[in-house]
Amino acid sequence: MSEEIKELLIAENFNRTLKKYEKIYCNKRIVCYGAGIFFKTVLDNYDLSNLKIMAVSDISFKGIESPLYDEELGFNKISPEFIHTLKPDIVLISALQDYYIEKYFLETLFKQTPKFKYKTILERSLRRKIQDELLRLI
Repeated sequence: MSEEIKELLIAENFNRTLKKYEKIYCNKRIVCYGAGIFFKTVLDNYDLSNLKIMAVSDISFKGIESPLYDEELGFNKISPEFIHTLKPDIVLISALQDYYIEKYFLETLFKQTPKFKYKTILERSLRRKIQDELLRLI
């Protein structure tokens, strides 16, 4: 699976997107949401050190109220319910299935907590978005 993700990142020119984000979010407070295979593949293949990532959040980190350093991840981790306490400038969705995370934000998380700005870390081509939507509907 990680090889497929790596190929997707190359095909979607993730390096270009990353450079763009480094300029746009220079000195901005960032939280990444999603700590699964997609995020780990990004970490293994790209340098995120130019982004000011305060923490990584994931549903599996439920209950972690304050940023807690995770040695394996290399970042602080925090529960989704407490992202807003960090006052991030942006939350980058760092998961391949970003549709479900956006749905979770809108239908569950934002009903319990203050809203925050978010966007997907992977800017997909229109073709890829259509393919993903068709697969989701099957």
